[in-house]
Amino acid sequence: MKGMITNPMLTGAMELMKKSNTPEHRQMFIEEAIHAKFLSPVVIEPKPEPDENGISVISKDAKIQLPMLTAPDGKHFFMAFTDIEELQKWNKEGGQQIFGFTFTDYVGMIRAAKETCDGFIINPYSHNVVMPKELLEVIAEKNPNIFKEQK
Repeated sequence: MKGMITNPMLTGAMELMKKSNTPEHRQMFIEEAIHAKFLSPVVIEPKPEPDENGISVISKDAKIQLPMLTAPDGKHFFMAFTDIEELQKWNKEGGQQIFGFTFTDYVGMIRAAKETCDGFIINPYSHNVVMPKELLEVIAEKNPNIFKEQK
């Protein structure tokens, strides 16, 4: 598929960090995560209908929801997938509506969700890297330019 999201550098950084959790490997992972584009499952109501060119257009009053995972401790997390193969580990049937989000998109959505969301998880069915909102705020504070770069 043309323009499909993949994150080989981020995936490699996560694997390296899992094998050897050093400050250097954590920093490499954070650098890759900040600049990554993730796939996320979404539910859009009303469902967008393709126009005559086959491009789905979301209506202005559409509601977009992101499914969350609930951890054993009761915390709720958005899901972020590095590629379609990882997303299919969550939804094997397919037919899922998908959006591409950046790191800063997730930070903004988590801030907007306040008490209902505790962060996001990258590849919950393989790498399972948890990005708690407290860590996201530290990363955002140390990297204020990432919010300007995305505009």
